[in-house]
Amino acid sequence: MLQRASVLKPARLASNISRCINYEVRAYTTSTEDAAKVSAVYKRLGVELSDPSLMTQAITHKSFAHGSVPTNEKLGYLGRTFLELHITEQKWDKANSNKTLRATVSYALSSDRLTKVGRSLGVDEVMRWKSPSSTPGSKTGEDTVLAHTVEAIVGAVYHDKGSKAARELVNKHIYTY
Repeated sequence: MLQRASVLKPARLASNISRCINYEVRAYTTSTEDAAKVSAVYKRLGVELSDPSLMTQAITHKSFAHGSVPTNEKLGYLGRTFLELHITEQKWDKANSNKTLRATVSYALSSDRLTKVGRSLGVDEVMRWKSPSSTPGSKTGEDTVLAHTVEAIVGAVYHDKGSKAARELVNKHIYTY
């Protein structure tokens, strides 16, 4: 809860303002170090996109910078659609029924599962988003954003490299059979 400025001592007020400014700057800038971290995640995935800006777009949620930069919304949609198709194809002959097939696909695409995949690959360390909470460092909604970012990375790979590269990525890192 915000306190009135007149109630705060000047030193404490300066500290609070400084902390908020530093948080905002950190959240909205991309340094060389950040770019290296992003490249390391893609390298871990075994993927090199031809357009570096696509790598950044895939990890940028619409909440980041109030949507003034390209975001991962469409890439996330493409990635999720590809994941549904690919997993359905992989499990088509093995599923006893439509219900079993749907359950398998739902499990593979669950937010919990994609969040775990994202954390294990370090995507959570590089994704660009802003928490809906005004509290610096708050993680409200992080899991949902992380799951969507994983889908967007798949979408970026599919968009840039095609279905073969996207299938390899999914089989190696996201849905191991």
